[in-house]
Amino acid sequence: MANRFSIDREDGFALVHFGLVNRADVLVDRFAVVFTNNTLDALKENLVKYSDQVGLPKKKMPKWEPPVRKAEDVSSLLAYLPVVDFVHLCNWNDTNAEMCFWSYSQAQMADLSKMGGKNEIMTPWGIAMLRCEIDLQRAFLAELYTE
Repeated sequence: MANRFSIDREDGFALVHFGLVNRADVLVDRFAVVFTNNTLDALKENLVKYSDQVGLPKKKMPKWEPPVRKAEDVSSLLAYLPVVDFVHLCNWNDTNAEMCFWSYSQAQMADLSKMGGKNEIMTPWGIAMLRCEIDLQRAFLAELYTE
């Protein structure tokens, strides 16, 4: 589950944080991923089309600044920052939503392409599946492509 998000743009990528914050404003859980600018460009048409279908948020999502991770909290920050290549979104009852993040090997895709592997199936690796209110998903999509 997630009820907060934050997008930090850097040169060549966007760092996206999701958080689950309770009523006492305590961070219960968190998750972060990286989107390269190339991936954002490749996904833009489909994500904007989906965003147009679900519309803009009907309520304002709270602004959230994720707490900085301390070095002693993690053995390797890279282990906690998977790179996203594909996003699958859905929603139901105009209240709930789901965001699935996937990754795949560019090298494997290039190898399949070189071998003419049109009938080959390349299975992506699942990174995470987050559930949230649809307004969080709407706000995330709106901010993802707004600079």
